[in-house]
Amino acid sequence: MKKKELYSLGIMSGTSLDGLDFSIIRSDGKKKIKVLFNSNFKIKNEIREDIYKLIKKFNALNFSNVVNSDFYKRINSSFSKLIIKKINIFLKKNKFELSKIDLIGMHGNTLFHKPKEKISLQLGDPILLANQLKKPVVCNFRKNDIFLGGQGAPLVPVFHRLIFSKKNKNIMVVNIGGISNFTLLVGTKRIFASDIGPGNALIDKFCNLKFNKLFDEGGKIAASGDVIYELINKWLKKDFLKMQIPKSFDNYFFKLIDFAGLSKKNPTDLLRTLTFFTAKIIVESQIFLKFRIDEWIFCGGGVMNKTLMRDVKDLLKGKKNTISDEMGFDSDFIESQAFAYIATRTIKNLPSAFPNTTGCRKNNVCGEIVSFL
Repeated sequence: MKKKELYSLGIMSGTSLDGLDFSIIRSDGKKKIKVLFNSNFKIKNEIREDIYKLIKKFNALNFSNVVNSDFYKRINSSFSKLIIKKINIFLKKNKFELSKIDLIGMHGNTLFHKPKEKISLQLGDPILLANQLKKPVVCNFRKNDIFLGGQGAPLVPVFHRLIFSKKNKNIMVVNIGGISNFTLLVGTKRIFASDIGPGNALIDKFCNLKFNKLFDEGGKIAASGDVIYELINKWLKKDFLKMQIPKSFDNYFFKLIDFAGLSKKNPTDLLRTLTFFTAKIIVESQIFLKFRIDEWIFCGGGVMNKTLMRDVKDLLKGKKNTISDEMGFDSDFIESQAFAYIATRTIKNLPSAFPNTTGCRKNNVCGEIVSFL
């Protein structure tokens, strides 16, 4: 596409399975961006449960058998049709014509992510979207990077650089989704990034198991518990924390059964302990970096957990920190905006993954372009 600035619709469905995020941006794929609209649409419980079942199948059975199964095809089709339905509602709600959209960047739920096996599969049928909406769809954002030896994640750092970097400042951006990850911005050009570990993943799973809730709203349940430090000390010895960066995880990597002691303690205290553990590993991720950090910026659904954020701020011991919302970027939609931006870079053949962000051998253009018939 030869137009200088493009209208891109970004679709993101993250590891927390809490909903579909939509964003429309106008960008040149380089230094210019204007965020026009954002919306979230909840995913119904039955669809969420089907996706969970699918993720379990991919992680327990032969990959090719599952990806060729009728169950996978049914869920992939119904999820894609849901996206199309919500896109039409989103556009109507914001009085924005589909004809103005130049491209769509779709990142559905990650079903299976094993970079060493050269596989990262996300839910969603780009061919169906492209043909139904008559728009090019950018998808499979992680594939090129993985084949170049990268982790395929995180990919959002190139967007963090655009919206948060400052000259002569080292800024640590932490996204707390199901998985937490960081982007270290050294000035306006250098980027270092990696997944950290569980963000909301363990907290949400425990809430579902013990309190029959999808998540701990505002961190209210955890706030009434006490941290069990003997468990913290044990969990801080886990192998995933010793892995060198860049590293990546999917939501299924972290299982409650792997955190010894969960069945023997007061559930409220355990939730409080999982919350503190999540904060602790976020702050301690800085030990992998050789740069001073001038400022911390937080985004993602985890910032709504007040208990988690209070722990993070206490552990930062007075270091400058802020939430992205205070800077004009809604923390709930940074990833959907990011994939709209990355999709624009893909169309313009600009790289979005780099050796210091994913561990790839060379800079690479992320995403495949699916044209409509």
